[in-house]
Amino acid sequence: MSPSPTPWSRLAARADDPRAAAALAGCFVALAAWQAGCAPVWDGDIWWILRAGDDLLREGAVPHANRYSFTRPGHPWVMHEWLFGAVAAALVRALGVAGLALGRAVAVFVLVAALLRRTARDARPGVAALTLALAFIAFGARWESPRPVGMLLGAALAALALAFDPAFSTRHAIAYAAITVAWTNLHGSYPLASLFAAAALFEPGGDRRARRLALALALAATFVNPYGVALHDLVRRYVLGAPDDSVALVHDRIREWWPLWRSPLLVVSTPFELLVGAPLAALTVTLLRNPRWRPRGVLLGVLLAMALRHNRHLQLFGLCALSLLAAPMEAHLVRRSGVARAPRPTRWARWLLALFAVVALASWSFARARRSAGDWVDPTSDDEDVAALLAGTAPGARMFVTLFFTGYAIERAYPRVRVFFDTRNDCYPAEVLRAGFDLDAGRLDPAAADAALRRWGVTHALIGCESRATRSFARWRVERRAGRYCVMVP
Repeated sequence: MSPSPTPWSRLAARADDPRAAAALAGCFVALAAWQAGCAPVWDGDIWWILRAGDDLLREGAVPHANRYSFTRPGHPWVMHEWLFGAVAAALVRALGVAGLALGRAVAVFVLVAALLRRTARDARPGVAALTLALAFIAFGARWESPRPVGMLLGAALAALALAFDPAFSTRHAIAYAAITVAWTNLHGSYPLASLFAAAALFEPGGDRRARRLALALALAATFVNPYGVALHDLVRRYVLGAPDDSVALVHDRIREWWPLWRSPLLVVSTPFELLVGAPLAALTVTLLRNPRWRPRGVLLGVLLAMALRHNRHLQLFGLCALSLLAAPMEAHLVRRSGVARAPRPTRWARWLLALFAVVALASWSFARARRSAGDWVDPTSDDEDVAALLAGTAPGARMFVTLFFTGYAIERAYPRVRVFFDTRNDCYPAEVLRAGFDLDAGRLDPAAADAALRRWGVTHALIGCESRATRSFARWRVERRAGRYCVMVP
């Protein structure tokens, strides 16, 4: 007589069914594709990135100095996302703001493909499908953003999947170097590529010599950028910070740089990030006990420490953990059930990617046919009112703009209007950032605010009419108003 099936063996049998897995994952793939293809776009950073990218395409040179602000014109600037800006500007030139949504759909496609590649090869279909479902439920809320830190998550997962490929070879090492070169010029998170390659050195399987080559090439690739070592110095400052430095102010005043334990429900996009992230953190600790999985545990431990220190890295940790935990979960399932994974092809995963491409392109095309250019911008952002106020401002204005709209003001009104400060925080010394943050938060009393504004020759202020900033601008009068925003003058 054959032994009666245990709960674990029944679970293993169900998880080995590609049809059930495809049905589960297909729902979330379709939702992710629809969201990426047609959701409106908005982000405070994307607008100045578009302006800088357009200037770059027109002039054929990367920026080296701050030109958009009147408080520190000529201050050195390393645009660590210069290539992203050029690509985004080219898309907008060709397709309008809808081009940003199309670029976002491509970025999310890369993310889904990289996640499926690693999990579908490491584990049975049910485990891979559950991984994809958790990725969307916990972290999909941030996939709508067109900003580089979100759109480059796909590059991070692609590099991770390649680095931990059990069949790693010299060909993989060359491909990894190419990914690192692109990543280095797309966003300042590129040191992760070297971190992944270093952790994968200790991963069993693959050609050890090729893995060492990949690490060496990845390190060398980070110097293939138009700023040289200045780019590395910028990243060092943001990682380590410094007392009395502008970066320290950014870490203290900008919510996404807060430690995760500082108002955790305030800094996350949804509570699901914490509900899924906490068990993933616990599983990371268990990996450290097993020599087979310890390289993955160490890497995830570093990413977890990054997420605890700066909450903006929580999504990165969660997605990398879901990718790397598939193989340990499969091994645990085999050990408890005694049922090995059936050698099935991963054709179901390729069908899911085809589904994503079809849904994303269809939803984007339908939305583009129905929407005007303004409708592509998130309607809750008050952008049309702010655009009208900027358009009615006289040329040559030296304007303080509330931080949320500083990038938008640069994209819409430069060079007619120059701003006091903006979210390109590395363009300003600490004194300018401190004054800007304090004015925006209404921390300065009217007398101190007037002294600061006179010092830098501010002629106009664009702030929320009922915002906290009005406490600092109590001695100024409203010149014009549109919706919830006002232009004020001394």
